[in-house]
Amino acid sequence: MFQLLRPLVQAIQPWLVPFCFFSAWTIVGLLGWSVWTATRDTIARSRQMHRIPCARCQFFTSDYHLKCTVRPSTALTEEAISCPDYEPCASIYPANRQTLS
Repeated sequence: MFQLLRPLVQAIQPWLVPFCFFSAWTIVGLLGWSVWTATRDTIARSRQMHRIPCARCQFFTSDYHLKCTVRPSTALTEEAISCPDYEPCASIYPANRQTLS
C-alpha cells in the first residue's frame, strides 16, 4: 500500500516546504489580527462604559437593591449616558457618601 503512495509523496515534496511556510505565517498573521481586533473592541467598549455617569450622580445610592432613586431601571446601563436627571455629586469622595456616626 505504501509503495503506491511513494510516487505521489515524491511528486508533491518540492511544494511541501513552501506550502508549510506559507501556512505557518498565515496562522501567525491570523492570530495577530484576532488579538488586535479583540484589543481594539475591548478599548472601544471600555470607553463606552466609562461614559456612564451614574457613579458620579447625587441620586446614585451604591446599593444593589436600588441603584438610583430617580431611574432605577436604567442605572449603570448604556441608557444612562444621556440621563436627563443627572446631577453631579456635591461630595468630594463619591464612593464614601455615608456619614460617619
